[in-house]
Amino acid sequence: MKKVAILLFEDVELLDFAGPYEVFSSVRSADGTPLMEVLSVAESTELVRCRNGLVVQPGYTLKNCPTVDIVLLPGGRGTVTAVNRPHLINWIIARSQQTELMTSVCTGSFLLAKAGLLAGKQATTYFGSIPTMRESYPDIEVLEAVRWVDAGNVITSAGVSAGIDMALHLVARLFGKPVADATARGIEYDYWA
Repeated sequence: MKKVAILLFEDVELLDFAGPYEVFSSVRSADGTPLMEVLSVAESTELVRCRNGLVVQPGYTLKNCPTVDIVLLPGGRGTVTAVNRPHLINWIIARSQQTELMTSVCTGSFLLAKAGLLAGKQATTYFGSIPTMRESYPDIEVLEAVRWVDAGNVITSAGVSAGIDMALHLVARLFGKPVADATARGIEYDYWA
């Protein structure tokens, strides 16, 4: 079973994490056995207010988050301040050395960039943030008009709903296209395969 940690922070974009969360928690083998375990992590277990006001309760903190195979960094306006918190960036760097894959949705790619994990790679982000990423991180080849970019051990996606497509791509990569197709059918989602 693959374990996924999804980072939460104030002003996170809801669908950036909830879409992939739904995908990953819906992945099943042919006999119905869950293939992925998903957990949420934040700087504390205090309630986190998402963009547009929904409040969520993280399950783990940066200090007690268990070992996972995959980390997902969502975006949202909260990334503007999150990139300036050294302990958070250091956690991302440390996790990148312990995990199979680091992933991002939307402006979560700025957290990967700040951690140095996109240097020399192709990546994408929310379409409105592409110019800022290109200017801020000239060592990244920022692609536009794509839903996701798979750069090996790092996968980035465009904004909001593109995170669902990236998550299904990841499921196909890990478990095969038939499992990804069945997952998409199960959540009644037509994805950009």
